[in-house]
Amino acid sequence: MFIVLSHHHCKPGQIDVARERMSRTAVGLVGEPGFVYRQHMERQTHPGVLTAITAWQDEAAYQRNREKRFGGGRPTDTPYDRIEHETYAVQDTFGRGPGER
Repeated sequence: MFIVLSHHHCKPGQIDVARERMSRTAVGLVGEPGFVYRQHMERQTHPGVLTAITAWQDEAAYQRNREKRFGGGRPTDTPYDRIEHETYAVQDTFGRGPGER
């Protein structure tokens, strides 16, 4: 499994717009090849920063999706000042993952 941690630093006054955009993005990922799950989080100590954890079956699925979504370039009209991405290859899993019963 491949995990992408994305910190979305919102422009002033754009937090609600950013939340909605992130939700639309997440809904659009459902059913995409290799997509596993996505979670959105906010830290009370970092207002204005929205974080998403997105899981993919592997890095290749993530890269294919990025090319599909951003092959023509990134959108310029966004509610974010910047987005920082971190990527991780999962080594071990203990317990149940999100959505597992």
